[in-house]
Amino acid sequence: MEVTEANLQLLAGYLQQTLSADPNVRRPAEKLLESTELQQNYPILLLNLIDKAQMDMTTRVAGAIAFKNYVKRNWAAHLDSDGPDRIHESDRNTIKTLIVTLMLHSPVALQKQLSDAVSIIGKHDFPKNGRSSSTR
Repeated sequence: MEVTEANLQLLAGYLQQTLSADPNVRRPAEKLLESTELQQNYPILLLNLIDKAQMDMTTRVAGAIAFKNYVKRNWAAHLDSDGPDRIHESDRNTIKTLIVTLMLHSPVALQKQLSDAVSIIGKHDFPKNGRSSSTR
């Protein structure tokens, strides 16, 4: 899944559908997002959507919640089982690079969700995996 404007718009549409009161609209969108979340760049696409100021705030908040839940489900899943890592290494590194700055310059409505994701990441990675080479 590439980070393109078309994919951002597609993702925004599905996130909007997850907010529908109609289960016939909401459930298929939720299932589709779940089925694509393990694709490389999915979390990066979410972060780009969250950061897009011209995007509707409701959609951005839905994206932030989806990102937090993605991190909650997948960040340490490989530690709890013998299965493979569900998050591509390049996605992990990009998330760690972007998330704090994104959180700090985001509106309060987004900061709470991003802060929760940072806490989950920090619990599993820092300081064990979060040190830069200059601090080793």
